[in-house]
Amino acid sequence: MSTSELKNKTNTLYFTVSTAGHVDHGKTSLLRGLTGTDPDRLKEEKARQMTTDLGFAHLRLAAGTVQKSRPNVNTDIVVSFVDVPGHGKFLKNMLAGVGGLDMALLVVAADEGPMPQTEQHAKILSVLGISRVLLVITKCDMASPAQKSDAIARSRELLKRVDLTLVDVAEVSNLTKEGFPALIDKLVGSLVDAGERESARLNSPPFLPIDRVFSIVGYGVVVTGTLVKGSIAQGDNLLIEPGNIKARVRGLETFNTAVSSATAGQRLAINFSLKDGKALSRGQVVVGEQCSPTSVLIVELGQPGLQLEENFKQHILGQPARIYHGTAECAGAVRWMEDAPAQPGGKKSYIAQITLFEPLIAEPGDKFVLRYGDEGLGGGSILITSRPRWISRERLVSIARLLAGGERKAAALEFLKANPQGLLADSAFSCILPPLALPALIAELIESKSLTRLATFLLSPETRKILFDRLVVQVEKAAKSDPSEDAKSTQEALRNKVLPGLDRTAFQELVKEAIEKKLVVRQSEKLLPAKEELLQAPDEIRELAEKIVAILANHICLELEEIAKQTGRDRKKVQSAMQHLSKSGAASIVAHDFASTTESLDAVGTSRKYAMAMLAYFDDRAITRRVQNGRVLLKYPKGEEA
Repeated sequence: MSTSELKNKTNTLYFTVSTAGHVDHGKTSLLRGLTGTDPDRLKEEKARQMTTDLGFAHLRLAAGTVQKSRPNVNTDIVVSFVDVPGHGKFLKNMLAGVGGLDMALLVVAADEGPMPQTEQHAKILSVLGISRVLLVITKCDMASPAQKSDAIARSRELLKRVDLTLVDVAEVSNLTKEGFPALIDKLVGSLVDAGERESARLNSPPFLPIDRVFSIVGYGVVVTGTLVKGSIAQGDNLLIEPGNIKARVRGLETFNTAVSSATAGQRLAINFSLKDGKALSRGQVVVGEQCSPTSVLIVELGQPGLQLEENFKQHILGQPARIYHGTAECAGAVRWMEDAPAQPGGKKSYIAQITLFEPLIAEPGDKFVLRYGDEGLGGGSILITSRPRWISRERLVSIARLLAGGERKAAALEFLKANPQGLLADSAFSCILPPLALPALIAELIESKSLTRLATFLLSPETRKILFDRLVVQVEKAAKSDPSEDAKSTQEALRNKVLPGLDRTAFQELVKEAIEKKLVVRQSEKLLPAKEELLQAPDEIRELAEKIVAILANHICLELEEIAKQTGRDRKKVQSAMQHLSKSGAASIVAHDFASTTESLDAVGTSRKYAMAMLAYFDDRAITRRVQNGRVLLKYPKGEEA
C-alpha cells in the first residue's frame, strides 16, 4: 500500500526492527533510550553488560507524532525492536533474531567505526534479504567531527560492498539523548515509506517462528515470536511444527499488555494449552494449518557482495554446515552445486541442494544463512522446498534457474511439464511458489491460457485436449471390440485407458464435455460413441438380435438359456447379441442370467420407489423371501423346475 493510501487510516501499523552491530557499540543503550525499556532480560547479561541472547523492546508512537514526519498518515505506529547480541560467540542468537524484519538499525560507534562484528552482521542482513538499513552513529559525544565523518564514510562503503540499501543516517548520543528526536523522525519515515504489509499477508493463515519458550507457574507454557503472517486470537486452535503439536491459545500479550487478538507484524507472547504435552523449542513454528516439514532444500547459494571467496565451492561442497532459517538452526550438508544465472553487476551464485539432518518448516522465497568451517558465511534464497521423485536433477536445476531469475510463471509451467501425468493440484506448486504469490500467479497463467483447469487440477490446454481426444478414441475403440468384451466400455475401464490413475472427478468432467459435444453417450455405467455406425455388429449378430427382441416382446424377463433354446443358438452367441442390444439401448442383461427389453424395464419402473413396492408384493405372497444378502425365489413359474 502506498503512502497516499495510508491517509486517514486509524488502525495501528506494526513493524519489527532489529539492531545489528559490533559488541559495545551501544545497541542496547540505544533501545533503552528510545523505548524506556531495558531489553537485557538475563542476569548474566546485566552482570557482563553484554547481550548474549535476544532482547525485546517496543516504541509506540501516536498518530500526532507520526504526522510530524508524514502528515498524510493518520495512524499510530508500534515498532517492535529485537536487540541481538554483538559478540561473535553469540552469533547463532543473532541469526535467530533477524527473521521477519521490516528493517535493521546498523549501530556503529563514532569513535571506532565499523568493526569485525559490524561487517559480519551486515553480511547476515544481506544474505537474509533485509536490505533496508538505517545507519545509527552512536557515541557522538565521545568523538571528533573527523571521527564521525570517517565512521559514516566507512559504514557507507561497507553497506555498498555487501549490497545493503542505506535509507538514512542518524547521529546520536545514548548518554545525552542528543539526536533522538531526529532518529525517531527518520525511523518513522523509513518504515512508512516502505508501505503497509500487503493484504495477502494479513489474510493468510498465521505463521509465527518461535524464538523463546518458557513456563509460568499457574499458566503453563509460553512462547514468543514475531507474527510474520495472518492473525491470532484468544481461543484459536493452532499447530506447532515440526511435530504436529496441537495447541489452543489461552492468552496473548504484546509487551506486557494483554490483547484478545493480533495481526501480522506484532511481537507476541502466547500462552498455550498443549494437547499433546510435548516440549517446545526455539526453531519451531506456530501455524494455522498443517504443513509438511522438509529435509531437502533447493536454493540459490552465494555470499554478500559481488565476489565469492576464493574456492568457495570447494570449501562448502559436502562439508558439515549449519543452516539458519527463521529462528531454526539445523545441521546439514550441501550435496551438489550448479552455476546460477548471471546477476546484475556480475554477482556469482550457485543452484545447490542442501540436505538437512533435522526437518524444518520453510517456504519458497524464504531467506537463509549458511555457516561452514570456522568463519565461513553464505546464504541466499530457498527456491524449492521438496524434491519430487518424478523430477530429474537436470529438470530440477532448470526450474531452479528460472526461479532464481524471477521467472516464476515459466518455472511453474516447466514444473507441470516435468510431471509424468501432466496435471497437478494447485497445492503441488507450493513447493516452488511462495504461498502468498501462488493464487495470483495461477490466476494469471489461466487468464493467459497457459494453464487450464480439469476439476481440481491444473494442466496445459494441450494436455487437456490430448486427454479429451483419448477419451473419444477409447470409447470408439471399445465399441468396435467383440461384444463379449463389453466390460471395455465401462467408465472405470475407460478412465484407466485415458490416463492410469486419473482422478474420477476429472474424468467425469471430460465425459461431460464429450456428451455435450455429442461425441459420446452414457448408458448406465457404460460410455458409447454417439456415431450410429460405430455401434454396428456383424450381420449374424444383428439378425440374432432382431429375433431376441421379437421373443422378448412377449416376456417381461427371460433367461438367457431359454432364449438360446428358442433361437437355436448357443449361449455365447446369445450373449454377444445381447451386448449389441445393450449398446444400442434396445435391451439389457439383468442380473447376469436374464434379459429384458428397455420398454419392459421402463414399464416396470426403474425408480427405487416402484422396485421396492414390487419386492414387497412378492414377499407378501411368498414368491420371494428376504435374506441377509438379498432375496431368494420361493415359487417358480408353472412348468419350470427348481
